Parts: sequence; structure tokens; C-alpha cells
Amino acid sequence: MTTHADTDVTYWSHGYWLGHCEGFRVDSPDGRLGIVEAVLTDEDDEPTALVVREGLFTLRTVYVPIADVVEIQPRGERVVLRVMPELHS
Repeated sequence: MTTHADTDVTYWSHGYWLGHCEGFRVDSPDGRLGIVEAVLTDEDDEPTALVVREGLFTLRTVYVPIADVVEIQPRGERVVLRVMPELHS
């Protein structure tokens, strides 16, 4: 049986979820990176990068190009990256 919530999640496109993934957990092949703080967009309102708060208790942010996103899991509120971004101290 399909519930209303299931329909809501699958109805929206990959592009929609990339633009609306604030608060989602971000994972890389090396493990958890952090949480999406914001989505940066271009002049056409297309997502270009994710601003990710690194770790659980830090204030550092990492900018992740949308091209590095390989999967978005709306139901699990998770974004999966192709590679771990370079982290600068």
C-alpha cells in the first residue's frame, strides 16, 4: 500500500530535492561529512553547491559542488557524495 508520504517523496524530482535538502545528512565514501546548511544557486535558481557544516560540533563549513552529489535520499534525509571534499583548516 502506498501512503501519502510515499507519494510526496517520490513525486518530486532529483533536482527538486537538491534545491530543498537543508538539514539533510551528508555522507562521502569516507563516512559522515556533516549537515547541509544551505543550497547555493545560480541566477536561474539552479543548485550549484551545498554549504555543509562539518562534523557534529564544529562551526566549519565546506562547499560541495552539486556535481559531487551521486545520490539523494529524501526519505532518509541523506545526501551521498562521490568523493570526500578537500577540507581546509
